[in-house]
Amino acid sequence: MEVINIAELEDYISLLKSKSRSESTTQQSKKIIQNYMQRFGSLEVSKKEVYIYYKELEKKLAISTLYSHIKILRHFYHFVSNENPNINNPFARFKPRAPVRKFVRVLYEQEIHSLYVRMLANNRISNYQRFLFDFIYATGMKPSEMQRLVLSDFDFIDGSIVVTGDNGSSRYTFYSKSLEPLILNHLEKRQSMLEQQHLYHSSFFINWENGLMIHGYIIYQAITAIGKELDMKLTPSILRHSFAIASLENGWDNRYIQTLLGHVSILTTQIYEKVEINSKQNTIQKYHPRGKKS
Repeated sequence: MEVINIAELEDYISLLKSKSRSESTTQQSKKIIQNYMQRFGSLEVSKKEVYIYYKELEKKLAISTLYSHIKILRHFYHFVSNENPNINNPFARFKPRAPVRKFVRVLYEQEIHSLYVRMLANNRISNYQRFLFDFIYATGMKPSEMQRLVLSDFDFIDGSIVVTGDNGSSRYTFYSKSLEPLILNHLEKRQSMLEQQHLYHSSFFINWENGLMIHGYIIYQAITAIGKELDMKLTPSILRHSFAIASLENGWDNRYIQTLLGHVSILTTQIYEKVEINSKQNTIQKYHPRGKKS
């Protein structure tokens, strides 16, 4: 029986940090794996033992928390078994029921327009922050995906971008003509910064303090800082959801939106249909004569 080496956990945590996971997410993953280690003390755990462990957690945790626990352990084992093929992953085929997402915060087109006007009027919000805002809303990309972008991922003729997802898979997304001048302006400033720092690399997004590749958490913080300035909740996920809703309202097929966002399952994408339906129902009840309450 192979005893877990603490170095394996540290290597895994280093991997999470390299993918720009937030500090809270990284520490949560570490704590969950450490608890698992204390429970079994070995990587060689049978599927039956995993099932018993799952049932124990099921009595203590909410569905969403339980799902998060198992997802983290599955990912950890995937990492370990790739490093050492002799170790079996008991979570490989263990797929607990995902929690139902009851609420997705989105901004509709009119809200986005109003928000942008407010951003332009606020001199504490930088041009770069607005560019990041525009980029996420126009492409639906995650900060971790933006971090991995290199110059060769862009096709400036047809306006397409090759996106590398968190699981290593690749997909195409496209940007509109309105984003093109902002991208070109960014490239000019980027080139100037790299020349000043005597650097040469292909990362598209850079850290303006040192010219090196940017980390996803900096992008995340830049967007949340906009929200704080405007006294509202704003995250990259909200802009990503808003991109999906805007696409759906413009008649795009759910399968196409699934591809653009990199969703593995169409069920994840279908949540946006429910959001749109609920929005229309609320609008009817608010404004339609037969929808108003007497």
